[in-house]
Amino acid sequence: MTHLTNRSLTILLLTLPFCLLPGCRPSGPRIAPVTGIVTMDGQPLPGAAVIFRPAEGRFSSARTDGSGRYELIYLRDKKGAIVGPHKVVITTRSESVPVEKVSAQYNTDSTLTAEVADGSNEFDFQLEP
Repeated sequence: MTHLTNRSLTILLLTLPFCLLPGCRPSGPRIAPVTGIVTMDGQPLPGAAVIFRPAEGRFSSARTDGSGRYELIYLRDKKGAIVGPHKVVITTRSESVPVEKVSAQYNTDSTLTAEVADGSNEFDFQLEP
């Protein structure tokens, strides 16, 4: 019986280090789903870029649809944003729309913030012109 126990212990000690390698545990930051609606002057704001910028790490972004709805994307195949505090930027400016429709307080001088928590998150933004 001692031989079996020693053999089992040896196998355990030899395989344990491999479970501590990066491939054996989740990698990267914690990501949580984020959705919401952006309105301006009470109306949906279609085509706006919504960007969540964490204190550290990669930003997440989305473009609003015709109803002002958005769903953040962290990476091409991963939806959501890093869990934690974010500065939020909303802009309508793009290559095809060079004139900004929303105030600087929502983009270049943004005062918007959001705290992304584990689980589903919904942040609606009501912008004033």
